[in-house]
Amino acid sequence: MNAGAFGGEAAGAGAATHPGRARFMVFRAFLAQNVAVGCAFGGFGIAVLPLEAQFGASRGTVTLAVALSVLVMGLVSPLVASLIGRIGLRWTMTIGTLLSAAGYALLAVAPTMTVVLALYALPIGIGLAMFGPFPASVLASNWFAKNPGPALGVANVPLFVAVLPIVGMTLIRDHGLAFFYLVLAGLHLVILPFILGVSDGPAGRTMSHGGHGQGGQAMLPARSILRRPVFWAMCIGAGYLNAAGITGVSHLVPFAAERGVVGDEAALLLSIMGGAAVLGSLLVGILCGRLGAARTLALIAGALCLSWFILLSTTEFALMALATLLSGAGGAGVFPAVNMLSARLFGQASLPRVVGLFGLLTLPLTFCLPPLAGVLHDAVGGYGPVVAVIIGGAGLVILLFLSLSMKRGASDGAAVQGAPA
Repeated sequence: MNAGAFGGEAAGAGAATHPGRARFMVFRAFLAQNVAVGCAFGGFGIAVLPLEAQFGASRGTVTLAVALSVLVMGLVSPLVASLIGRIGLRWTMTIGTLLSAAGYALLAVAPTMTVVLALYALPIGIGLAMFGPFPASVLASNWFAKNPGPALGVANVPLFVAVLPIVGMTLIRDHGLAFFYLVLAGLHLVILPFILGVSDGPAGRTMSHGGHGQGGQAMLPARSILRRPVFWAMCIGAGYLNAAGITGVSHLVPFAAERGVVGDEAALLLSIMGGAAVLGSLLVGILCGRLGAARTLALIAGALCLSWFILLSTTEFALMALATLLSGAGGAGVFPAVNMLSARLFGQASLPRVVGLFGLLTLPLTFCLPPLAGVLHDAVGGYGPVVAVIIGGAGLVILLFLSLSMKRGASDGAAVQGAPA
C-alpha cells in the first residue's frame, strides 16, 4: 500500500509524520475485516449444501445461521462502541478474534444443527461485531480522519470472500467440513499478532467513540437523527441492498447448482462475486465523489437488478460470471457509500452514531431476508420467485435513492446540520 492509495497524507497529529504507521493500521483493519467477513459469509456460502447433507436440515434452516450472525452483530454493535471507548480498539478486536476462532473450532465438532445455529449466533456473531467491519472501519477512519473515504475503501476490500470459496470447496471435498471449520479457526489465530498491534489513533488526537470528530461539531443525539425522514429512507434503501447482498452470498451456490452448474463452477461464481467486491470497494469512493453517495446507491441497486435478471435468464457460465461480477462489485460498495452519505447528511462527528443506528434498525431486513428466501424456495420448489422479489425490491430502491438525490436535504453537495431533511 502506498500513500496515493489513501488520497494523501494521514490525518491527525502524529499520523502525518508517520504515514507508514497509518497505512499499516489500515492494513490491520483490512486483515481483521477480511477474516471476519470472509469466514462468516464466503465460508458459509460453500458450507450450505454440506450442512444440509450432514444434518438433514432444510435450506431455510441452514441459511438461518448466517442471518443469526448478522442479527447478533447488529444487536451488540452499540455495546461494542461503548466497549471500544472503555478498553480501546486493540483489546476489543482481540477478544472478538478469539471468540470467533472458538466458534469455528466448535463448529468442527457440532453434533446437531441447533448447535450450529447457536455457534453462528453467539461466538461468531459477537466476534463479527467486535473485530469485523465496524471496528475495522473505525480504525481506518481514526488514522485518516481528514479524508477517510479511500482508507475505508481499502479496509473494506473483501479479498477473502473471493479466495475462500475456491480454497474451501477443495478442502471440504478432500478433507471434510470439520477440517474446513478448523482451518477457519486457524486463520483467526494467524492474524492475532496483527490485531495485538492495533493502536486506536495517532498520538495527540482526542479520540471519541470511533474518532470521527470534526472540528468543533458536536455529535447529534439519537432522537435528532431518528426524527429526520431522510435517515429512515437511507435505512430502508441501503438496508435492503445489504440484505439482498447477504442473501445472494448465502444462496448463490445452491441457486447455481439447481440450474445445473457443477460444484466447482458454482464455487467459482462465488469467488468471482468476491473478487468483484474487491474492485467495487475500491471504486465506490470515486463514484461517490463524481455522482454523490445517493446516486451511487441507486446505481448499485440497478446493478443488483441487472445481475439477478441475467442469472435467472441463462445457464451460460460466461453470462452468469458477468452477472456475479456486477452483483459483487455493487454489494461491496453499500457500506462505504452509507458511511459517506451519513457524514454528508449528519456531519462527520455524528457518523459513529448514525452508522450504529443504521446497523440496529436495518436488522429486520438483514435478519429476515436470507432465511425467508430459503423458506420461499422450499415452499415453491425453486428460486424463480425468490429472484423476482430481489429484482422488484431493488427496482424500488433505485427510485428511492434517485428521489433522495434530488432533494436538497439528501444532496451530497453539503452536509445537513440544521432542520430535518
